Amino acid sequence: MGLTPSDLLTVTLVVTFAVAIGVAVYSRLLSWHRSRSPRLRLLTGTRSQHAAIVLAVRPVVRELIPGLEAAGLEIGSIALLPTLAGSAGEPLQAQVEQVNGTRSFIIRLAHMVGGTLRRPEEVAGALAEELLTLYRDAAAVTIVRQTPAAIPATILVAAERVAARKDGRSGVVPQPRAAAKEESEGNVVAFRPNPLGTSTNGHAS
Repeated sequence: MGLTPSDLLTVTLVVTFAVAIGVAVYSRLLSWHRSRSPRLRLLTGTRSQHAAIVLAVRPVVRELIPGLEAAGLEIGSIALLPTLAGSAGEPLQAQVEQVNGTRSFIIRLAHMVGGTLRRPEEVAGALAEELLTLYRDAAAVTIVRQTPAAIPATILVAAERVAARKDGRSGVVPQPRAAAKEESEGNVVAFRPNPLGTSTNGHAS
């Protein structure tokens, strides 16, 4: 027995409704994932510099942010500023601000330190250092073994800054309202989660 016109209309309406529900659910999930991904605010540099920094920072975000989220932390935004200075006026490569005592953080990266423009890989390295420090503190990770190596002077300076933060001399600090206002402007890059996830060998797909 063949389908009547009313049967065909009913089937068409059911299929259309199902497709509409699927699209709506997918859109909500996609927007939810995007909202959880930190935005990189580029407040200094040229377009070519922006492109190089985004290329260097993206794998750091994809590899380390999921671990922070699993530990209950949230990175609200990552901002690239011309320079950063500590409470005593000393130059900083990065700065972490805790938002109103919550488990949400804002990370600021310096594009220049001591009058020298930092390479994209140096900016990405500074970000990775801050993300790893936050993760270790949140997850109470204990390092059981360390192997010494020949370390360049620039890396030693960075290590001393990390030690200083651990001693309480420079840590999570508030940022003046003027700087916070500037971060609402500039070139904003939204990092999308890797749809294929992270491969077993530790590299993003």
